Amino acid sequence: MAAFFQCLKEKGLPMKDTPSGIPVVDDSTADPAAVKEAERACESLVPVTPVTAEQHAEARDFTACMRANGIAEFPDPDPQTARHDMERLDLKGSPEGVAALTACGRGKR
Repeated sequence: MAAFFQCLKEKGLPMKDTPSGIPVVDDSTADPAAVKEAERACESLVPVTPVTAEQHAEARDFTACMRANGIAEFPDPDPQTARHDMERLDLKGSPEGVAALTACGRGKR
């Protein structure tokens, strides 16, 4: 997974580490179109190995946090990758989205 996240970083996406050490795209500053383009360019680097139970739990906790902070339509994490399909959401473009990302530890501090 490290190669995938390094690729995203090399494509210019802002990255940060979660408390469990999982790098994620900083959604509070990343352009959604750039994220989509970078993910497509780097998808061949996503390993086939499944993510850990801890990573799945963290993704589920993030989903619960986002929903508790006003983003009712926030998607469940993918059961294979623990990633969220946020393509249809414009979290960075709305005050509610930015507030929820910040409250859940993925926004600007």
